[in-house]
Amino acid sequence: MIFRAPIPLIAVLVLASCVSGSPTVGFGGSGYVPVDIGNNSYRVYTQETRNCVEVHRTNFVFPPPSRLQVMLEMEVAAEQVTGCAIKKGTFAGDQTISKGQLDCSMRPDAKEWVAGTCVIRPWR
Repeated sequence: MIFRAPIPLIAVLVLASCVSGSPTVGFGGSGYVPVDIGNNSYRVYTQETRNCVEVHRTNFVFPPPSRLQVMLEMEVAAEQVTGCAIKKGTFAGDQTISKGQLDCSMRPDAKEWVAGTCVIRPWR
């Protein structure tokens, strides 16, 4: 007997895993702040002792918005939540999840960062 997995069930499981808004391993202990910009909803994950931020787009839009629009909105969301700028050239990702390094040097209450805690491009 050949077992045939129902295709709709597999599709539902795959799509459900795509919209689960959990942070990557490095942000597992951090909370998030929800932010709405334009027609998109985001979750911004960050920790005080890390100079890193991770932004997730959590809503489903069809057809998907342009990558440039989403990346710009993600950057704005990260800056709104953290009060810090994104270091130039460090914001990387796609329309769903992006990471970047923070530059909080202009903030008077800037924390001391733990060195080596922000790996935004692990493939390098």
